[in-house]
Amino acid sequence: MVPDLREDAPTDEVQLPDGRTLAYATYGHPDGAPVVFCHGTPGSRISGRLGADATAEAGVRVIAPDRPGFGASDRQRGQTFADWAGDVAALTSELGVEEYGVVGFSGGGPYALACAAHTPGRVSRCAVVSGVGPPGSERGDLGFERALASASRVSPQFGRPLVWLMARAVASADSFTDVVGDADADLADPRRGESGRVLLADFREGLRQGTTPLATDYGVLYGDWDFDLADVTVPTRVFHGREDANVPLAAGERVASAVPDADLAVYENAGHFRPIVEEARDVYGWAAENEA
Repeated sequence: MVPDLREDAPTDEVQLPDGRTLAYATYGHPDGAPVVFCHGTPGSRISGRLGADATAEAGVRVIAPDRPGFGASDRQRGQTFADWAGDVAALTSELGVEEYGVVGFSGGGPYALACAAHTPGRVSRCAVVSGVGPPGSERGDLGFERALASASRVSPQFGRPLVWLMARAVASADSFTDVVGDADADLADPRRGESGRVLLADFREGLRQGTTPLATDYGVLYGDWDFDLADVTVPTRVFHGREDANVPLAAGERVASAVPDADLAVYENAGHFRPIVEEARDVYGWAAENEA
């Protein structure tokens, strides 16, 4: 029996200016340099727990909010990337944090970039980890990911049947690895270790409010973005595995080449999850300007 890590997941809340509730969790060093973590799709604040020991050792305080409709955060109609940047700015202001780094993993990559583009006075550095690329980018080798991307670009409604199938896959620890690539099978298997249990709990918590928020999020990710990568002027680093089957390296290369002050760190023999699981010290240390 795989333990359900959602049962002891930390949760705090703030009320946003428009009245919505935004849920978040903090990990790492409680007095460390602040870094906001933007979770994947699906996902939740729980994935901020990945690499928590490494972030604590690096002197980094990870602030991991749930996006609208995921986990314990209220839904939002007509959500945009700009809205998310505003939500993060409001959350950090409530916490007394004026400047922070951002880390975006997978589907959270564009949301981290949006924070850097829309609120550059607040964001010091932006790290994109295995991140989804801009419209027109190459899609992954996993069939359901390619189908979701294509359907969601037309309309979030078209993606809902595929989202439902994904939700069924993550309902069981035995089938969870069906939604990851071969290079990630060991890291993502909840029957084998801590990282897999965190990822399973993260996906399940991300689907807590049903599949509609996930379909909506895919629509934002694969629709037309409300910012240009050229608008991201803060120092940016793209961390990507060469064997990523969910989001190909070419997507990361495209982001790194389009952002004015960006570079690319490629991990050999690594899939989608290794950069955020096993290289958390590098990722968060860089984002917080606390490199060893």
